[in-house]
Amino acid sequence: MKKLLLIIALSSTTAFAYKDKELHDKGKELHDKSCITCHMVAHDDDFYTRKDSKITTLPKLTGRVSKCVQAFSLDWFPDEEKSVVKYLNKKYYQFKK
Repeated sequence: MKKLLLIIALSSTTAFAYKDKELHDKGKELHDKSCITCHMVAHDDDFYTRKDSKITTLPKLTGRVSKCVQAFSLDWFPDEEKSVVKYLNKKYYQFKK
């Protein structure tokens, strides 16, 4: 019985990790395709982590991504917006949820 529970726990952890990577990859793809071309500036670590950034919380990051999606009529689904937020947060901001 313990072995069965261990197998279930490990497989669900693996599935979650795979889904997390999938979302990260999708977020990076959407970001690289849509965001970088619109801003037309270097999107390196300094761009996202500069001291005068207006993005200081996860809700502000979420709102900013949503505003860009609307302003540029990107026609993203809500899960696509979330994947971009997750990608940016994981790569640059590391805000707590």
